[in-house]
Amino acid sequence: MKFSHRFGFDPEYKNEPISRDAPKWLKNMFFLKVLEPLLYVDGDSRVSNNEQKPLGVKSLIERLCAENGQETDQEDYDSWTCWDALKFRIGALEWYQFYDAVEIIGELIKANEYLYSDILSSNDFESFMYASYRQKVNDLFSQHKVQWKLSESGCLESSLPKDLEIRVQQTDSQLKDQFEPARKHYAKARAYILSPSTDPENSIKESVSAVESVCKALYPKTATLGDALKSMKKEQMISPMLITVFEKFYAYTNSEPAVRHGSDKESKVLEYDAELALHMSAAFIRTIIQRRR
Repeated sequence: MKFSHRFGFDPEYKNEPISRDAPKWLKNMFFLKVLEPLLYVDGDSRVSNNEQKPLGVKSLIERLCAENGQETDQEDYDSWTCWDALKFRIGALEWYQFYDAVEIIGELIKANEYLYSDILSSNDFESFMYASYRQKVNDLFSQHKVQWKLSESGCLESSLPKDLEIRVQQTDSQLKDQFEPARKHYAKARAYILSPSTDPENSIKESVSAVESVCKALYPKTATLGDALKSMKKEQMISPMLITVFEKFYAYTNSEPAVRHGSDKESKVLEYDAELALHMSAAFIRTIIQRRR
């Protein structure tokens, strides 16, 4: 973070998390540090793409204009001015259009990865791949407190604390094969809390459903999560006191208005409650699977 931002001297910089905003300086930094190294001038036989960069400037302008209902003009197709035209268009985007553009560019990079399929043994083209693009976007956003993070699937999500993010990824990787239904519940739980329009009640519900799905797969004779937890206690595979903690949490989700059942009372659930549920479910799922193995 530069001097004027660290000490609050820049009147346009607010030293607080950025969510529903995209300051001009952020767009400029994105263009300079992330996007520009991936660009070449396309549609002109006089200009060669010797470095085999993945994104043509003119094609990208066309796509962004189409997405935003804008008309292209002569400068967009002129090889001498198209570069500046793209930079201007990126800078002029509304905040939500800018984040749309970040996703669209990621989509285009993914679509062009096949061009390098025969030369993946070379490290020269790693910087043109989606993984590199994603890392640069996330590094830039993290450095400037932007509360969005580009996922492996190409979607911007609300960022989680680092430790929780690691556990979430590890849990998702374990939920395969016989636990595929649980993985779907877990993916929903994550989406509900990480999407721009958060839904903490449904996130909690899906977190608990993911645990219930895993437990039913491991204890097929049980009808509910409560029954499965009782079976675990009898086995003493996990400390009964720890299982009691999760029983209390399960009871909370059943009794809390608007979480697992309809209610005539207003919900008091916060996003942090859903993060706690996601964290607890991730830890409990990993514990169950590892203990059984």
